[in-house]
Amino acid sequence: MKKLVKLKLYLALGVILFKVSIILLLLIAVVGSLSNSSSSGGGSGNACSTQVEDASDSDSDSGSSNKASSGNASIDSFVKEHEEAYIESWGAGGFLPSASIAQTMAEVSFSQSVPSFGQAHNMGGVKWTSTATYPKTIEKYGSDAVSGGGPGTNVGDNTGGGYTYFKDFDAGIVGKAEFMSRQSLYNKAINNTDGKSTLDAIADGGWATDPSYKTKLEELYDSLGTKYKWLDEKAIAKYGEKPVDIDKLNKGTSAASNGSSDDSTDSDSSDDSGSDSCSDSDSGGATDGSGTVPSDATAWGYKPDELPDSLKSFIIDPSKYGLKYGGPDGWVEHSGQCVDLTESLGNALWGHTGGTTGNGDQQAQAWTAFFGNGLKNSPKKGAIFSTNLANNHTGIVCHVFENGDILIVEQNTPLSGVGGGHIDTWNYRVVNKQSQSDMGFVYAYPDDKEMKAAKE
Repeated sequence: MKKLVKLKLYLALGVILFKVSIILLLLIAVVGSLSNSSSSGGGSGNACSTQVEDASDSDSDSGSSNKASSGNASIDSFVKEHEEAYIESWGAGGFLPSASIAQTMAEVSFSQSVPSFGQAHNMGGVKWTSTATYPKTIEKYGSDAVSGGGPGTNVGDNTGGGYTYFKDFDAGIVGKAEFMSRQSLYNKAINNTDGKSTLDAIADGGWATDPSYKTKLEELYDSLGTKYKWLDEKAIAKYGEKPVDIDKLNKGTSAASNGSSDDSTDSDSSDDSGSDSCSDSDSGGATDGSGTVPSDATAWGYKPDELPDSLKSFIIDPSKYGLKYGGPDGWVEHSGQCVDLTESLGNALWGHTGGTTGNGDQQAQAWTAFFGNGLKNSPKKGAIFSTNLANNHTGIVCHVFENGDILIVEQNTPLSGVGGGHIDTWNYRVVNKQSQSDMGFVYAYPDDKEMKAAKE
């Protein structure tokens, strides 16, 4: 009898365990299914995949929606949701939608887990300059469409400045195109109806310092961008093949891109004449390559109001080129970093507009794309300099003394910028020839052009 009772108990327990096992298996299957669903986009590792749904033409009008796509949505769903913004981006900046999509994939993978994308709605490395860079974006999406601060704008790679914050993805899409159109480094990308050529122009202009960036962009265009040529066709049908007047932007937006007021910036209409080039009497009077370092110039460096009289004939004075000491006039980033001084003063000296890409040690290389030549080993007045990676610094050469020592103007040292506790400032410093060699100084300047004259 007892054996029978035990047998029944064992059978009952076996049935219970079997049912529990079935329930557990079902729960595991459900959880696994949900997990696979959530990893199809957004911040997961699969977000970097270039596989998308068939991007056939969309008749949806939902592209004007300012609502951010779900982190789990496919790239195709995102593009269709913001279709109207991509079309408007061609009209505002002449930046081809299919190329823009491929470039965003290269930069942020359309991943919500990337702060600059998911939080700042930045479509791929757009650095903050000023609101003057985005008149069309602001006109379409409101005065709060762009900002120099907000969640997701921290760059965190020592290049200085921060990413532009856009209030939503529509503003980010249009804003990136408008930003591109106002950076003279990327002129060949604007009004370009060939997607791969557009991306090549971005890479050649120095958007990223990765030597394989152009190859990556081309590969992404083949696998992803080409799926959205239908969007290019819609944009061109609406705004034509040349929606942006590049010549007008290059001549008329230097002050806007640098954050200067209209009354502090001269017209660029004389760029091609000799009257606007720098003579030896401009912003200091010494002939480059002459003179010796004054005997009383023994300090490590000098703030402008501490500069000895003996050095004043050798300086380039940023305030005579529209930069206000303490800001905000004339400054590109307002970051207090060394790159900001190089961008802001370099723009005024050489007729460039907007920002550049790269750390301090990469600035000279970035400027060679604008100058159309290569790095130099010899300094020159007005040259952009970069040190090696270990020192990671940049600035402008004010004067070359006859023995090869140089006087530089710079930011982000113990005397200026973030390092000195006050952004939008500068200091001067003498760097001897041996120190230039030790710190790996290289230089960038044009072969056939002199820097602009200072404003008196």
